Amino acid sequence: MLNRVLGKWLLLFTGYATVVASGFMIGVGGAAEVAGPLTFVSYIVFGGLATFATAFVFSELATMFPKCGGVWEYTKQAFGNDHPFSFMVGWIYWFALLFGLNVELVSVGIYLHELVPAIPQWLGALATALVFIIFNMVGVKLSTIVEAGFGIILIVSSALFIMLGLGHLDIGLYKDFAPHGTVMPILQTLPFVVIAFCGFEVVATLAEESKNPSKDIPKALIGAATFLTVLFGGFATILFGLLPASELSTDAPLLKAGSMIFGGIGLAWLSVQSFSGSMSTVNGGVMGQTRVMYAMAREGWFGKVFAKVDEKRGVPKASLYFTGGSMIVVSLLPTITENAWVWAGFLGVFGYALSYIVACFLVMYLRSKRPDLKRPYKVPLYPVTPILGIVLYLLAIIFSGIQIIIVGGIWCLVGVGYYYLFGRKSRAKHLEISPEEREAI
Repeated sequence: MLNRVLGKWLLLFTGYATVVASGFMIGVGGAAEVAGPLTFVSYIVFGGLATFATAFVFSELATMFPKCGGVWEYTKQAFGNDHPFSFMVGWIYWFALLFGLNVELVSVGIYLHELVPAIPQWLGALATALVFIIFNMVGVKLSTIVEAGFGIILIVSSALFIMLGLGHLDIGLYKDFAPHGTVMPILQTLPFVVIAFCGFEVVATLAEESKNPSKDIPKALIGAATFLTVLFGGFATILFGLLPASELSTDAPLLKAGSMIFGGIGLAWLSVQSFSGSMSTVNGGVMGQTRVMYAMAREGWFGKVFAKVDEKRGVPKASLYFTGGSMIVVSLLPTITENAWVWAGFLGVFGYALSYIVACFLVMYLRSKRPDLKRPYKVPLYPVTPILGIVLYLLAIIFSGIQIIIVGGIWCLVGVGYYYLFGRKSRAKHLEISPEEREAI
């Protein structure tokens, strides 16, 4: 059994801190290249709409089914544990967490190398992986306290940047507001904008460890969505008033802006913020992917060793070790080829967007097919909210490009192969043991 030790504030800051990483800090440069200053409207409007839609949808689902499997648990409740679609949703979401958040290890290594050139990129990433494996082995409460600490640092730092940046704005930089047009450029920003917000729903995977999931999970999700929308939108707005869009189209636009305004102090400050953001995302990813793997193993889809919980610490130990192994592999990817970790990130982008689409669909499906279910929280503005979420995330996938779609499709095929060659056999063996033994797992 997992331990119920998490309150709403730990959950809220965990959700916020899990997201504030290179998805925004680097991605805003890519968005600037395709849309210019129009980009900040996309962050505020489309990023905000997608994020609140996700928060509302996961709040309804997580309070209906307060288990640790996330969107896989909700799909299983809707279609049954043995349905191929249920397995595939779990497979895709698990892999989105496994690679979508683990690639932040590479960013951590890059930032460490920039701050301390004597530390090779791969060594910094590897050391970070080991540190967070140890934190999570101690227990989920320590992990979330660490995550909350990162969240507070990131909120204060972002707010401070916005306030100080207001005094350095050049209003003339906003005049060429949409240099490449409006409709098509803003659609092209969606992969950068919408995906930058992904990851905060990891809070829902901690439902079994929440003291009061029916109240605290919605508060944490909606609170995190509010922080993200205000601070990402404010950050992007200020950036386009500090530097021309052409100068933001770099690999590290925040560092360039900080250096320009505040000199070496600004460069060091925003390097630390970027570093903290990537660190917090890695830690949140460890918590999320470990618990999704544990939840699927508990139902027999992975080996039963991955469903074992350390009695003393309340941690799914084998799942954590597997997660740690995957982190080490990802941290070393750049030593194999420069683009290897980019492809890993592509898998995360595809998996997240697809998982969110499924979650939005499940809210509508369950409202229609099982209206009798108890819903401690209900999505506002139904059915507009889930439909809006589906449209935005579908557009994000489409405009991410053919590479992401191909890589994501290949991983889905791998999942189909696993389901038919190994998954069903593992599940059948699980069902052969007595209900009492299964309950004890």
